[in-house]
Order: sequence, then C-alpha cells, then structure tokens
Amino acid sequence: MKKRISSHLSVLLCLQCAQVTVADATTDFRGFATGVKVGEVTQTEALIWARVTSVKEGDTLVTENSAPGAEGSVLIAYKEADSDGSYLKLEPQTVQAEDDYIAQIKLSTLKPQTKYLFTATAYSKEGKAGEAVKGKFRTPADAHEAVDVTAVVVTCQGIDSVDDKQKGHWVYSEMLDHDPDLFIHTGDIVYYDRNEPQPDSKNVEACRQRWARMFSYEWNRDFNSQVSSYFMKDDHDVLKDDCWPGQTFGEMTFERGLELFAEQTPQGELPYRRVRWGKDAEFWMLEGRDFRSRKTMSDGPEKSLLGIEQKAWLKKTLTESDATFKLVVFPSPVVGPDKKGKRDNHSNPTFATEGKELREFLATIDNAFIVCGDRHWQYGSKDPETGVIEVCPGPINDLHTKRGGNMYEDKNYQFYFGKGKGGFLKIFVTRLENNPQITFTWHGDRENEGKVNFEQTYLNK
Repeated sequence: MKKRISSHLSVLLCLQCAQVTVADATTDFRGFATGVKVGEVTQTEALIWARVTSVKEGDTLVTENSAPGAEGSVLIAYKEADSDGSYLKLEPQTVQAEDDYIAQIKLSTLKPQTKYLFTATAYSKEGKAGEAVKGKFRTPADAHEAVDVTAVVVTCQGIDSVDDKQKGHWVYSEMLDHDPDLFIHTGDIVYYDRNEPQPDSKNVEACRQRWARMFSYEWNRDFNSQVSSYFMKDDHDVLKDDCWPGQTFGEMTFERGLELFAEQTPQGELPYRRVRWGKDAEFWMLEGRDFRSRKTMSDGPEKSLLGIEQKAWLKKTLTESDATFKLVVFPSPVVGPDKKGKRDNHSNPTFATEGKELREFLATIDNAFIVCGDRHWQYGSKDPETGVIEVCPGPINDLHTKRGGNMYEDKNYQFYFGKGKGGFLKIFVTRLENNPQITFTWHGDRENEGKVNFEQTYLNK
C-alpha cells in the first residue's frame, strides 16, 4: 500500500476506490462521529487519525451506517501541555471518498517525555468550521531516562459483546482512570466474519461501516484521543477466521483487507515496529498475518507466521537492545497452552517448529516477556522447557469469553488462569531503590468493577 507523506504531515491514501456512503447534500456540517486517534507515537513523532463525518460525536444512535463520511478537511493544532505559548496550526488536510474521508496527519519535531495537547477541527468542503475535538498524548522518554511506564493492553472485542449499546466497551473508560502512557490493541478489533448483529462484512463498504460503528461508541471513541496508541491486526480484522495471504471473503481479498486496516487505524511504514519507552521498557509489536504460511502446509523450518525478514529483524533488535525489560507483543500465543483443535499459532502443533525456535531464542534474552492476544481467557504461563513467560489480557469483557469457548487449566504451564474472565492487562515498570521491576496486573470487566484478578511482579535479573 502506498502513502503520500509531506515533510510535516501525512495523509494515508488507499489506491482502490469503492462504494461509499456520501453525506446528505443538504448540510455542510462536519464532525468526527468516529473519533480521533493518536497512534505510532515516538520520541519525536505522532500520527493523528481523523475521519470527517456529516454528524458529530454522540449525535446519533449507534447503528449500522450511523456515521456517514463526508467531504471536507481536517485542521490540527497542537502545543506542549506545560507551555504558555499558542497552538501550532498545520495546514488543513482534505479528505476524499476513496479514503473513507480519513486523514492521517503526522506531527514531527516533537520533544521526548512531553505531554501534548491538540485540537482537531472538521471543515466542510466550503471551508465552514464544524466540530472541534480536543485530545492529548505523551511522547516516550529517551533510552537513557529512568522513568515509570504504564501500558494497557486489550484484545478481542465485538459489536455483539458491548457492555452498553450506546457507550460500547466499558474497559476503555476504566483504562483512562489508570492514566496510561501507552495503549496496545493486539487485534480482533471488528470481526468482519461475525454476523451478529449485522451480516458478515464481505465488501469494502460493509467493512468500513463496521469500523465506523465500533468507534462511534462513546467509551471506545473517546479513549484513543487521549492515549498514545498502537494498533495491531489479527485474522478477523483482515478477512476471516485463521486467514492467510491469497484467500478471499466475498468480494474482499486478503490484500484489500490489509489496505483497509492501514486505512482505519494509524499505521507506520511497516506493519511490525518497536518503540522504546525510557531506560527500562521497550515494546516490539509483531505482525502475524502479512507473511504467514498456509495453515495447511506441512510443518517444518520453512513454515512461518513471521516471515524471514520480520523474524531476522526481531532477533537482531532484541539482541541489540539495552532496555531493562523487553515486551514482545504477538497477536497470538507463542507459549500457550491453547485449547484443543486450534491450528493457527505458535503454541499449536501446526506451527510447532517456528514456535520452538522463538521460545528457545527468547529464553536467551534477559528480562524478555511475551504479551499475546487472541485468546478468550486471561492467563499467565511459563514454558516448562525454556522458562519463557507469556501473559494474555483475555478478551475485553467476560461476555466475549463465551465466543469460541474456553480452555482447561494446565498447571504445568499456567501460574494464572482466568477461566471466563475478560478485561485488560496493565503493565507497570518502575524502580524501587534503583532496582527496576515490572508488574503485570490482570483487571476484570464492568461486572467486576475493574478489580484486580491477579498480579505478578518480576525483578530485574
């Protein structure tokens, strides 16, 4: 997928046109009914994602096609939160139907370890100002700065498993109360192949409408304008369950699915990336779909989920890193154990060779932890053979654990098993008497008031 990037801002453009929903021609009002996201934040850059709509935030009931896109433009103004100076205004970015009326605007020359405020304003095609949305985010500290870091992680959410039919998933509201520095979504954000409460999304228009609906919910929408976020994809965000390159789903091709994910979330140049967050924390966010082998291929050294280039990059950068704690985020499990019958990840026999290779390699890296998504139960595991630790947040709420079933407890692996439990994972890195430590905390969902289900702390080796 191509991108056109200017020196100070960028707009992500899909090359393929598709049927789209056009705003009512009788109004020139413009808003952000699907919110504004801040993603791919580094010490010096951030990417602001905004979709122009003909209605504003919270203006309509959240239903299929309740947030139609509209022609217009987006203006971003930003400043350091502690500065008395004025906001720096960028040139407005025009949005187009072929891109689902989305702008992705890059902020550059930012300062490390700094909180920023911004305002996104929507304009009509004629230049009339509409809704203005305020947001904030933090940039990471440089690698030599010893700072506390709070990250929150979720996986697996669905329209049919929202906690509130207008507000969405409660966990997003709860995570804000923890004032996180960064947020990672490990994938399965929208589920194209889930026909409740609407039919499967098998064309571009239907897929885009599913994204719009998911982020029209108040809690879902408001969170990502206030936290530095990183979005990863999995099978249901590309095409269908357990998909791989070359497959189709109705009118959708695998390649078009990749393009739509990069359109609907803030994304950098590569689908895999790393971000350093001060002296003690570094995060690797890996890609599990773009390069994977067919599931039906016989297992062996040539069969891969990561692909040759990404795996070489992972090993090289992990070996070179001097971060105290190294968090390697996979869209799916590497340690597991998984439930019987699954065949799509490194903890299964289907990809056993590469799974064993990765676990043995990670065991050689001090203070390396696997954070994974995709599983519908909370857990923490220690591989009996290598000692590698894997933690999983479970799905976004208890209701979603019922989708796809639950696995059995295996005490040979699991030091924590939250059967039927969803919520979010909080990762906190700090120093006590100059000794770095990392704490993983599994929080519950709305029914459990976000209470701690389990907590585990590790000291620097």
